[in-house]
Amino acid sequence: VDRESPESRRTRGSRALTVSSRLLAGASTFFFLSFFFAYFYLRSINVDHMWRPPHVKPEQGLGAAFIVCIILSAALTVVAGQRAKKGSTSWLAPAGGAVALGLAAIVLQCIEYITQPFGPTNGAFASVFVAWTSFYLIAVLATMYWLETQVATELRARRSPAGSEGDIRDPDRLIAPGLDAAVFYWSFLAAIGLVTYVTLYLL
Repeated sequence: VDRESPESRRTRGSRALTVSSRLLAGASTFFFLSFFFAYFYLRSINVDHMWRPPHVKPEQGLGAAFIVCIILSAALTVVAGQRAKKGSTSWLAPAGGAVALGLAAIVLQCIEYITQPFGPTNGAFASVFVAWTSFYLIAVLATMYWLETQVATELRARRSPAGSEGDIRDPDRLIAPGLDAAVFYWSFLAAIGLVTYVTLYLL
């Protein structure tokens, strides 16, 4: 017979969210590290001097706007997380702003794909650029969905709090650790985005 209390289940669920976000960050590190390695490896061998043809130049303005949106979005999630930890109900505004800026970053990168004068077959740099940024956009989109679910869950809880008849007493209290996990991972992913920008646009 399972005699674990509802409070213990809530604590275990909170701990699982924290650990899972850290494991996801570790997995993301190894995944994007492969593109980082490919960049410098292909650049060093420069087969047939086709590493980066003269016309392969990412749009600096769009790239800068992209990373600014990413960093501001991550900063707003940190603000939202800090407010939530203090028990303030005002964390929804910065969290919503973070989602909006994250989606704006995705739109900016898609615009660059449409307007840039090169594709993935125009040299090694172009292939790394398109692959790296494409997978990063997928990660950003998934994280924005994750963050949006925290906002939606909080709004639903305010309209109609969850009942206590389930396995966890006061399940709405899991919103805070869920938000904390999302804030941690998005901040980490934003740091990867900064490395991506510096590598692909500035080096």
